[in-house]
Amino acid sequence: MRRFITFTLLVLFHINAAGQSITLQKDSISFDDVVNELENKSNFQFYYKPEWIPKIHLNPNFNREDITEVIKWLGTQSNLNYKIINGKNVIFTKDYQIKTNYAKDYKSFLSKNNTIIIDSSIYTSPIVKKTTTNKISIEYQFFTIGDRAHNPKKINSTFGGKITDFESGEPLIGTVVYFSSLKKGTVTNQYGQYSINIPVGKYRVEYRSVGMKTTFRNIIIHSDGKLNVEMKSKPTSLKEVIVTAKTEDPIRNLRMGMDKISVKTLKQLPLGMGEADIIKSTLLLPGVQSVGEASSGFNVRGGNTDQNLVLLNQAPINNTSHFFGFFSGFNSDIIKDITLYKSGIPAKYGGRSSSVMDLSLKDGNRKNLKVNGGISPVFGRITIEGPLKKNKSSFIIAGRTTYSDWVLKLLNDSKLKKSSANFHDLQGNFSWDLNDKNSIYLSGYYSYDKFDYHLEDKFDYNSVASTLKWKHIFSPKLFSTYSAAYSKYAYTTEYRKEPSLSYSIDYNFNQYLFNSDFSYLSGKNHKFDFGINSIYYDLSPGHQKPSNQQSLVSPRKLEDEQALELAAYISDEFEISHFMSLSLGLRYSFYGNLGPKTEYNYRSGQARNLQSLEGVTNHKSGFITTYSSPEIRISTNIRLGLNSSLKASYNEMSQYIQKISNTASMTPTDIWKLSDKYLKPQKSKQYSLGLYKTMRQKSLEASIETYYKRLNNILDYKGGARLVMNEHLETDVLNGEGKAYGIELMFQKKTGKLTGWINYTYSRIHHKINSQFDEERVNNGEYFPANYDKPHDFKFVANYKLNRRINVSTNFAYSTGRPFTAPLAYYNFANTDRVYYSNRNSMRMPDYLRLDVAATLNGNLVAKKLNHSSWTIAVYNVLGRQNTYNIFFRTEGEKVNGYKMSIFARPIFTITYNFKLFGNAKDDY
Repeated sequence: MRRFITFTLLVLFHINAAGQSITLQKDSISFDDVVNELENKSNFQFYYKPEWIPKIHLNPNFNREDITEVIKWLGTQSNLNYKIINGKNVIFTKDYQIKTNYAKDYKSFLSKNNTIIIDSSIYTSPIVKKTTTNKISIEYQFFTIGDRAHNPKKINSTFGGKITDFESGEPLIGTVVYFSSLKKGTVTNQYGQYSINIPVGKYRVEYRSVGMKTTFRNIIIHSDGKLNVEMKSKPTSLKEVIVTAKTEDPIRNLRMGMDKISVKTLKQLPLGMGEADIIKSTLLLPGVQSVGEASSGFNVRGGNTDQNLVLLNQAPINNTSHFFGFFSGFNSDIIKDITLYKSGIPAKYGGRSSSVMDLSLKDGNRKNLKVNGGISPVFGRITIEGPLKKNKSSFIIAGRTTYSDWVLKLLNDSKLKKSSANFHDLQGNFSWDLNDKNSIYLSGYYSYDKFDYHLEDKFDYNSVASTLKWKHIFSPKLFSTYSAAYSKYAYTTEYRKEPSLSYSIDYNFNQYLFNSDFSYLSGKNHKFDFGINSIYYDLSPGHQKPSNQQSLVSPRKLEDEQALELAAYISDEFEISHFMSLSLGLRYSFYGNLGPKTEYNYRSGQARNLQSLEGVTNHKSGFITTYSSPEIRISTNIRLGLNSSLKASYNEMSQYIQKISNTASMTPTDIWKLSDKYLKPQKSKQYSLGLYKTMRQKSLEASIETYYKRLNNILDYKGGARLVMNEHLETDVLNGEGKAYGIELMFQKKTGKLTGWINYTYSRIHHKINSQFDEERVNNGEYFPANYDKPHDFKFVANYKLNRRINVSTNFAYSTGRPFTAPLAYYNFANTDRVYYSNRNSMRMPDYLRLDVAATLNGNLVAKKLNHSSWTIAVYNVLGRQNTYNIFFRTEGEKVNGYKMSIFARPIFTITYNFKLFGNAKDDY
């Protein structure tokens, strides 16, 4: 990679095309800067290995009439040999010298497969005499892009292609494609494709991707064209980076408040129960919190758990956990890319008011059959992948199951010994390249959980999702993706403690989606994204029925709900100047709930309750209540230098479905409700500002971000609200407003044996529920802390590579305890003792603190063997701290006693055996 140094180094070149004379005026200049200027202002093209000149700085202070004198001076100053071929190609070499001028044979270097073959007899080396024929690396070949006749005016052309993994053939997401001479680059999308508009000419292109060996290509571009590139893994990857920005250059990219999680090293984190957890790994990021251990949801910058959109291959997943939140709902072995947007959210995303987590599945290995998996005391997993037709199509299927009932039998509780709790899931993805311009993808997801508490309670819940995608490339400038997706979440609860009162409740929520997305790169360096999204909601909110013949419970079914959500969006990303870029986006969403529907009417001027009910309106088919909203998205990047930038963004978001729950954490039995006449859509407006800096050749990154968010139509509940099987739910639900603000500091070390990060977040989130009626007002209409308001949050993550086989990692987390409401006193009213409570959420639980450690021991690193295995040993909550998950109160005699509940009150030790079976181990190394 050619490094350019421009902090204070200014160079003045005067090149005459006819005489090719040059003047350099400066005390010090880098080798790369001289070469870049010569290539830009002359017909000469230079070739050399960047590692030969890592830190060479030259002292020009001279004037040369002949450019060849400058080339000779470069070779002398850098102690390199050189040869000028065909009067315009300069090849620098180290430790050997080119002996022939190649004037007659230059064209014969390229064979039919575009591989340069050079007889080593033309070299002489002071150390080793070459005696065999060597194949020159593809990095030194020339690739001609386009046809000169198609671009006679030599205007800008569109250069693109696809980046894939050499071993597996899978596309590489987020690969940086960079032109150092232009100081310009782009990033591959979720299909590994890239496209950039550049002037015609000769370039050396750099390709960088996390965990992959950086590679280069030399191109001559005449008109629009493409170049596909395969990248190899680093020979001894340290697995250093777990969280990175969208690109490897956080200074130049526009996105802020965006984090990317590397699945390759996710498993090194010491998480509970010995299983890599995608959702919980996000809790180590700044601005992301949860209400406590074993909670399945997460809160982002003051948003509730239902304000996060989680997409799996573009299909929404409403429940993201197994086993009450102890395990992730996603198998990390099949996940390719995880991106969390906290701000600067692209216009293509909508439907939630806080954040978007976009997960992409692997395509599967297109070259060899592979099997990998893991076994622990409580669960097992296996993944199979391979080609259907080599280099053209592939599949990947992953499954997990738990066999944890034996743990319950070890407990002292007699009922738990006879209880059972288990889960299993299955995920898969199939991909086909029909031709160079068309590809088809089919993915599926299924998960199932079941818990049976002996003779008392029983429930099970499951998620189903599937996506069919068609990717079509119209041209190097325009490509599209069409997708149809289906998502389902359902659960059944059963109460069996008293046979005469036993019952079961069924709940079912279906979503049908269709998306059409386009990307267009204009000739004026504008990147346009536009498209349409549609979602049809089909909700069965509850069907209650007796669970045995002795039950006296009457069957009852709540009315089904339907709604349609449509959206159109467009965004433009462009550079205003070399130091400023801008992204403008507009998303317009429309929502309408559909009939048939029974709508209850309440008397105006009175609180909404059963006493003010005055009739019903029966609606037939068609739209009943509609909402629409423009959503503005703006992001800008002002580069303050080579290593620092200032970013700002503004987001507007609308959310048309709500989660109804009386707990601070997500639970499997939460109810999703569609917006209607009384439950209005939630809306948010977020302002963000951030300063970013890289140091030590981008191995160190530091950032500081601050934000302010306004929330409208958030949900809260009346005291004693009944949320399950309530056909008058609007009488117990309140709409309010909220405000959230905070500052996030992050410092990250990305290279070396010791890697990791430290971050600190100060944030506040307050809600306000005000009304003219007392029963619809909370805390006298004043702001109060939300259930998940935790002002101080500190996280530390370190990963140390002892050697090629042993890796040790640790993380430490501290946060303020979350608020709660407590009883303060008794009072007597109307001859009845009543409890006097504090203001809403005016008390706080004890602070949270946890330390975890883990070690991974890999088997021997012999490449040619069938099984490559490793052992992961982890200790969760090393200090054995009894962190409070909840505080509850019981009336015992004449007193009300409070109790603290902890989930993990002691260290949790886990050990996992991981294995990888290769169909052809030689091809993978």
